[in-house]
Amino acid sequence: MTMLKRFKKYIKSQVKANDLPCTYEQINHNPKFQLKYHDNSIGCLNFSDDVWSFIYADWFKDQNDLQPLFEFPSKEKFYKSAELWPFFESRIPSIMQPKVQEYLESHPSGRNNEVKLLELFGVTSVNNPYKLIINL
Repeated sequence: MTMLKRFKKYIKSQVKANDLPCTYEQINHNPKFQLKYHDNSIGCLNFSDDVWSFIYADWFKDQNDLQPLFEFPSKEKFYKSAELWPFFESRIPSIMQPKVQEYLESHPSGRNNEVKLLELFGVTSVNNPYKLIINL
């Protein structure tokens, strides 16, 4: 079971009827994350109307040094999914991490908000050299 699935299971066990998670609109009106390698934009990740989307940036499409990400093999495709892809999901640390526990204790309404958790904890990853930057 992946860390995020364990996290979701834990969150569901903690949610009370009067402690519903914030909606996407309450947290951020139009979060758009930019995946970067050094100063170059690899692509954009977005969440809107309960759907995740990813598209490669023009710079990435026009270069041949970096290969496409495993989950997004076509540089030209516009990807959509109801679930956050594992490439991005792995950027959210385990609930066992003290910084995540501290956040959840002080922000119970953000418990199962992947957008907010990705924004707070997903900038860097030990799994790859890319940075995930939120564009406000």
